[in-house]
Amino acid sequence: MATLHPSFPTAGLLGPGFYRERDVLELLEVGLPAGYDLFHNVDWSSTVEGRQQIGEIDIAVVSSLGHLLLIEVKSGALEEGESGLSKRYAKRDEALDVGRQLRRQHGAILSRLTDEGLRQVRVGTLLVLPDHRVASSSVAHQSDRIVDADGYPGLCQRVLELMPHDPLPDDTRQRLVDFLSNRFKVLPDVSSRVGQIVRTSTALSSGLATWIPAVEHESGLFVIEATAGSGKTQLALALMRQAHVAQQRCAYVCFNRALADHMTLIAPYTAQIMTFHEACVEHARRGGIEPDFSQPGIYAELADQLTAATPQMPPRWDLLILDEAQHFEPEWAQSMTDLLKDGGRAYLLGDAQQRIYRREGFELEQAVRIRCMDNFRSPRKVVEAINLLGLSERPVVPRSAFLGQLPGFHDYRATPGRALAQVEACVRELRIAGFKPEQIAVLTYGRSSSEILERETIAGLRTRRFTGRYDSAGNPLWTGGELLVETLYRFKGQSAPAVILCEIDFEQVSEVERRKLFVGMTRAQVRLECVLSERAARGLLAG
Repeated sequence: MATLHPSFPTAGLLGPGFYRERDVLELLEVGLPAGYDLFHNVDWSSTVEGRQQIGEIDIAVVSSLGHLLLIEVKSGALEEGESGLSKRYAKRDEALDVGRQLRRQHGAILSRLTDEGLRQVRVGTLLVLPDHRVASSSVAHQSDRIVDADGYPGLCQRVLELMPHDPLPDDTRQRLVDFLSNRFKVLPDVSSRVGQIVRTSTALSSGLATWIPAVEHESGLFVIEATAGSGKTQLALALMRQAHVAQQRCAYVCFNRALADHMTLIAPYTAQIMTFHEACVEHARRGGIEPDFSQPGIYAELADQLTAATPQMPPRWDLLILDEAQHFEPEWAQSMTDLLKDGGRAYLLGDAQQRIYRREGFELEQAVRIRCMDNFRSPRKVVEAINLLGLSERPVVPRSAFLGQLPGFHDYRATPGRALAQVEACVRELRIAGFKPEQIAVLTYGRSSSEILERETIAGLRTRRFTGRYDSAGNPLWTGGELLVETLYRFKGQSAPAVILCEIDFEQVSEVERRKLFVGMTRAQVRLECVLSERAARGLLAG
């Protein structure tokens, strides 16, 4: 009989898919011999092309020799097509390619095992379909790596056949078991639970996305004033998915190009995603004008042209999402809402506390205003620090399930190289704590004259920096490193497991400085380190 890790939890609030996985686990537990170990619900996290990916492996089987088999269980019926097997879920707009899912899991685990010095472990995959019979002989997936409904009774024998018989060093198996077991300790290394923490925070912050789309008002205008980590991005995605399903024209307009690039990766392909200034450039080009970007004040001129023209333009959108609304001039917001069709809806998502550009707020007549101060993303200790430092006009309510720890504050003398030395020390500390390079974001506080942004390596790691250029398809071009280095301004609207907010420097804590600190500190999902000058430290303590 195999050994199961951990024992089954109480099934009160678990979804129906869990029960089928439990059936498979019970079959393997009884059918596999002693010396085999079974792990279920193994979290993983990785970064591909600058985008953080997280997931969960249903079952991981460790053989008596120390080799590993990853099992993905798909209950119910699947779809078979030329591209392979796919699973359609009620809450997804498109079917999930199960073959691609397995390949992602396989690659992520191989990378982690290499990092842990366990490269000699052979890792295989197996797709188990207890309720589906594979009809096609060509499903773009190795047939010997599929156990369907017909083969399900012989699952244990198939697992034994797939397991390699190569002998491994004596301690390899125990190291592999320890590696997998670490995910289920009561107090594990925090980085091993990044995937779990992120998924839990995401689930908790889904409230806005659940009930706000159900709110109706004759004006069709909704202003969502919500603090960082409250779930504004999830709300935007939910609205865009609804528009996609309803075949409605949808536009997502924000201020920050980096945020627009990020949303392009995760939003439905039918949504038109752009910054406001991209909309201005598009308008000029439709009129046969190619802007001269070397001309001072060109973007202000283009904005004036668009705002003057929109009242006479035909309506374009059924749904408008205006994100980062706190950075918009009143005329800009009005010009976008002018393009709504009759019966269309506009959602303005913003947070006055993140107004780091010198613009005043504005009111939208006849709009429904909704306010939320609940932060589900940041560790509760980080939110406590934000409130203690008075960085928010209204106290932020910590709602994360993760307590975390207070931010680290590291001051430096205003001499060349001192900020870099502190940043490198923070990176090494996070690496010792178990964070992978791709889980760390180094954010510079300013927008110019940064010594950190110029570094090709930090603490022995190659840096990944935006080059300022885009390819022919409009995708941003980055240097080829593993440690993200970015400005606070470009990283707005995004987050990372571990954040080093550095080169913090000011004489006094003005309102703008408070907002910048608030934005930077709320980017961290698990761990936050702040590197600030001695005068900034004095100003912060005095304020």
